[in-house]
Amino acid sequence: MTEPLWKKEAVRAEFDALGVTKDSAYGIAVYTRRRLHGILRPSPASLHRLPSAVPVYVRNAREAHQLTETGNIDPARVVHFNLPDHEQMSLI
Repeated sequence: MTEPLWKKEAVRAEFDALGVTKDSAYGIAVYTRRRLHGILRPSPASLHRLPSAVPVYVRNAREAHQLTETGNIDPARVVHFNLPDHEQMSLI
């Protein structure tokens, strides 16, 4: 599934070159053609820093509920993949 996106749409995960810091740790940014497409698994405490139109991707309904119960994000922006808690989302 990710291979066609990687090749056709130039989708990539981008990590901070300086590493994760407390101030910048909000999830994994996914870009399409150098434009922010969405955030993978953001921290509930950092939702207020995300652009309002950016979708947020999480593993399952439990993680989606954790984000929406903060009141800092519209539930319509949260997309979950129905994966178990132990499952890791992989872009490779």
